[in-house]
Amino acid sequence: MRSRWWRVGGGLIALLLLAPQGGLTQQASDERNTRRFESLYKDIEALKAGQKAMLDELQEMKKLLSSRGEARGDERSPMRDINTILSVGDAFSKGDKQATLTLVECTDYQ
Repeated sequence: MRSRWWRVGGGLIALLLLAPQGGLTQQASDERNTRRFESLYKDIEALKAGQKAMLDELQEMKKLLSSRGEARGDERSPMRDINTILSVGDAFSKGDKQATLTLVECTDYQ
């Protein structure tokens, strides 16, 4: 019976000595996580570079469009105050003949 206990105890000791340590598997997991983080960091940097390129292209488009408007000489604002005198002569009217007129244009581009 005693030899049996020695065999069981020796087997357990041998198993503990020969089995891989839990710390080794943890290090492999840390290395894997480090590689994942590096990969994610590279992906984020690539996205940032793509966004920068798109912003640069948009700014260039804005420059081209604004220079086009300047060449034509028109203001590209949707709201403009245009002061002009409208002569209607002796046409029928109701109210003060010297009253100001506000004309609002509503357009639909469809």
